[in-house]
Amino acid sequence: MGKLVLLIAMALAGAAGWFGGGWSGRHAVAELAEAKALGKQSREAHDEIVKGLNQKLAGMGSDFAQDQKKRDDAHLKSQAELSGLLGQRDQRIVELGRVKGSAQTQLVSLRQAAAAPGVSPELHAQQLAQIAQLEKTVMDQQILIQGFECTKIAVPADLLAVFRAGQP
Repeated sequence: MGKLVLLIAMALAGAAGWFGGGWSGRHAVAELAEAKALGKQSREAHDEIVKGLNQKLAGMGSDFAQDQKKRDDAHLKSQAELSGLLGQRDQRIVELGRVKGSAQTQLVSLRQAAAAPGVSPELHAQQLAQIAQLEKTVMDQQILIQGFECTKIAVPADLLAVFRAGQP
């Protein structure tokens, strides 16, 4: 009989262990399922964010490429304009010299006419206005000539570095 009690006690202990272990095991399985579902949701949210960022990055890359092409085209256009102007530089200097020389000749004759005795005050005032206008024309032509002649001189690289943001 002692063995029967021991056998019954062992059977009851086994049943209690099985039920108790099964109960806590079910709770752990439910928590694991919840964690897996939360992990799946997090992965989907992460994938959506990465997909959106990749699309945004691709859009930014194409915008950058378009902006770079616009800058390159504008640079090539301005280079062509500058080359055209510099190519005609000597011819332009000669033309400006002719205009300046003509204005100086007129200026000399007008000064002589204004200095002549017996000139009416109205004519004298007109001549002085024309002299002022011709002096301005001569000065403007001289400035343009000097500007075009200046383009023949090479600019030192260290001065240009300032305009290139420090790039050599």
